[in-house]
Amino acid sequence: MKINAHWQRHVEAWRKSGLSQADYCRQQGFNPKTFSAWARRALPIDKNTPLDVVSVQVAPSPPTAAVEAGAIIMLRFPHGTQLELSTAVSPRWLAELLRCLA
Repeated sequence: MKINAHWQRHVEAWRKSGLSQADYCRQQGFNPKTFSAWARRALPIDKNTPLDVVSVQVAPSPPTAAVEAGAIIMLRFPHGTQLELSTAVSPRWLAELLRCLA
């Protein structure tokens, strides 16, 4: 399905903004799920682009301190998608997530 001009403009504005999708949606009054679906449609599909694997070390911190401080882990993908996670997530869970995304 081709993306329409309205959503294409917003996807481009979001990518240039440096905001997370959630923050951009809050500012614009968009439903995050709807916006995410349009953002995926706007992605150029290049199946020849290799994936890069990056070594990551996670040091656990006390969950209550991390949540109170609002500490996050932000994963940014080359196509513009961002995933924000609390630093309170289990390092094992995060490792499994990264394996699934690779």
